[in-house]
Parts: sequence; structure tokens; C-alpha cells
Amino acid sequence: MSTSALPAFVLGGLFCIGYASLLHLWVGRQARDLLLSLLMAVMGFGFGQVIGFFTEAPLFQIGQLHLLEASVGAWVLMSVARLIAP
Repeated sequence: MSTSALPAFVLGGLFCIGYASLLHLWVGRQARDLLLSLLMAVMGFGFGQVIGFFTEAPLFQIGQLHLLEASVGAWVLMSVARLIAP
């Protein structure tokens, strides 16, 4: 892993934790909901980051982190998981 990619991973992880925590505060009931939200946020954030990397859109980009695409991916997967999970 390149040392220049490490800040993007740390910042992305903090955003994932923040997004999952916000969703849990809004609609969460159990610790299982928080863990599911966190897992979906990480997966969606990673998927959105890959999409941002391939489209090379400079919208809301912080260094190597494509914040707009990654955030949309995280919220979409968390919302889908919330609708599917009982």
C-alpha cells in the first residue's frame, strides 16, 4: 500500500463510520443494525470510490478520495439494506 493512499483510507473510514452512525441514530434499534449499516457503508463507499476512479469526475474530490460518488454509494447500499433487513 502506498503511503499516499493511507490518508484516503483513513478519511474514507471516518466517513463510513459517520454515515453508519447517523443512520443508526435515525432509525437503528439494535447493535446489529449498526453493524449492518457499517458493513454496507464500507461496501458502498468502496464501490462508489471505484466508480469515481473510473469516471475521473473531479466533483467533491479530496485528494484521491472521490467523496461524492463514494458517499452516494454508501447511502444507497445502507438504504437498500435497511429496506431488505427486517
